[in-house]
Amino acid sequence: MVEPTEEQNELAEKLKILDKDIKILWKGTGVVSLVDGLITIPITKDIDESVRHFLMEYSALFGFKKDLSDLKFINKSYGHDTYHINYQQFYQEIPVLYAFTSIHLNSEFKIIMVKNNYHPFIELDTKAILNGGISKEKAIEIVHLDINAETRLMRDSNVNLVILPVDDEFYLTLEVSVALKNPPESHHVYVDVRHGEIIKRMDVFRRNTTGKGRVFIPNPVVALRDQNLTPESDIPEDSYTTVVLKGLDGSGFLRGEYVDTGDTPNRTYEPSHLFYYKRGDSRFCEVMVYYHIDSCQRFIQELGFKNVCNKQIKVNAYAEGTGSYFDSDAKSITYGAIGIPDAEDADIIIHEYAHAIIDEQVPFLGLTEEGCAIEQGFGDFLAACYFSEENDGFNREAVGDWNGIGTVLQCIRRVDNQKYYPENFQGVMTCDADGEIWSAALWDLYLTLGGSSKEKDNRTRARERSIRLVLESHFFLTALSNFIDGAEAIIMANKNLYKGSDSEKIRDVFIKRGFF
Repeated sequence: MVEPTEEQNELAEKLKILDKDIKILWKGTGVVSLVDGLITIPITKDIDESVRHFLMEYSALFGFKKDLSDLKFINKSYGHDTYHINYQQFYQEIPVLYAFTSIHLNSEFKIIMVKNNYHPFIELDTKAILNGGISKEKAIEIVHLDINAETRLMRDSNVNLVILPVDDEFYLTLEVSVALKNPPESHHVYVDVRHGEIIKRMDVFRRNTTGKGRVFIPNPVVALRDQNLTPESDIPEDSYTTVVLKGLDGSGFLRGEYVDTGDTPNRTYEPSHLFYYKRGDSRFCEVMVYYHIDSCQRFIQELGFKNVCNKQIKVNAYAEGTGSYFDSDAKSITYGAIGIPDAEDADIIIHEYAHAIIDEQVPFLGLTEEGCAIEQGFGDFLAACYFSEENDGFNREAVGDWNGIGTVLQCIRRVDNQKYYPENFQGVMTCDADGEIWSAALWDLYLTLGGSSKEKDNRTRARERSIRLVLESHFFLTALSNFIDGAEAIIMANKNLYKGSDSEKIRDVFIKRGFF
């Protein structure tokens, strides 16, 4: 641990005069790594020059040379009322990898943060090393041999001279950039100039990148606890939730492990991976679809199912002039945009995704009248149960309470209806109506297993158990299965997963709905 010098301590105190609440963090190398506060600096006509004067004044604090000759400007960018300038450390005119210093200012051009990753103690005789070291051509040869690249090269490999920090050591290396095909790969490999030893390899394809976006969870009705909304309502900021978008492929599109919104017209593209939109924008629908399908698939895997629709599904998040549907031939989902776009309501998103799930588990189930009703009912149940704890369970029995606002039910359908089998079964192209029989039975299953408890932990366990039972039961169905088969399959699933626990309660659920 290197202690700060007297000059550094004086400069730190000088900053504290500018902002008494300023936060200053020191690295073990005796330089400041972070300044977090509000610092007013003298502003000239050129803000970049003003920042540079500040860095020169406080150079000792950060470890820079007084004239900043070891810092080179990299880029600058604008955020939302913010301004960001980035520099990189160079040693004897050679870039130091990862050694960046960034200065962040607000709209008044006051510094709000400085982040510093400067290395003050590099000691390399770069000229001597280069004179006795390997050539660029030799470095390429070493790397190509190491990764068996010769027959798969996509293009010529590039080489750059860089200083690579590894723990407390510094290496003069040749950075070899290699692009391969069949399958596509991209690598940065760092070769020690002195001995030709590979120090580090990096896969630079940006896989499984995370982004951020804004969504409704599941919709503004639940978020605001307001059933008096209309399609023309001004939806306030607090109805939106900022979420992490997992599994993005790094392309700047909403494309990842389980979702690709590529079928959406004029799809969004954000290289920053920040997808902040509001309703009324088709790109908001894309974010909704990506987040909720991705999250639902991850939830399914957490329940123990690694092979239930565990794949990327193509989505059109905003199809004007049509309703929503799952295409079993193309294995894709389309979300309609008539009135309130369907993808503004996560209940509808999950309902349609449920079709993709059950289609994979029980192909062609929806071709019979009762099979179709099972499929539709499962979609409603999954949506309702999956979001059952949102906003303390507000209106949890409603499916599509934003999409169906203003209708008689103030939603699309409900899962707490009083329909029974066979009295209320209509058949003949009435899948949605008949599906309410099945969704109500599954909702009763959830309530029986603890979903009606006043304790959240009990309800959460019931949510997981009931969805797990239903998903497992699908493996026991065939394309010709009916309601009774579905009920028997859930009993079988409970026997296998929970050793028949609560079997009488579960059977009673289906007896009361007329299945036995």
